[in-house]
Amino acid sequence: MQIFKLTESDPRPGCRQIEVEGELDLAVADQLKEAIDHAASQRQVLIDLKRCDFIDSTGVAVILRAHGQMAGEGRRLAVCCPSEQVLRVLTVTGLTGNGLVFTTVADALAPGTA
Repeated sequence: MQIFKLTESDPRPGCRQIEVEGELDLAVADQLKEAIDHAASQRQVLIDLKRCDFIDSTGVAVILRAHGQMAGEGRRLAVCCPSEQVLRVLTVTGLTGNGLVFTTVADALAPGTA
């Protein structure tokens, strides 16, 4: 099990990428919410889950709330690179069928996906 960690970067102007490492659960979900809130000036936020080992309903809820709020503001949140285990959770919860989850960062940033 990895220790929870968030790493932020700006892959292009107007876009903040937040990489989640470890387990995204009730104990740390507020840290992700704060990182997303901190990116309020960005038009797009990517949540990179390639190093996320586990996500629970609290983590999913943070992502869904942020997605809804940002969409209402004309901004975009996308999830990319989920690990196999995390992808299973996102699939079961129905999030992979609505254009929110992408296999790669490039897919999430591609024109026409906004």
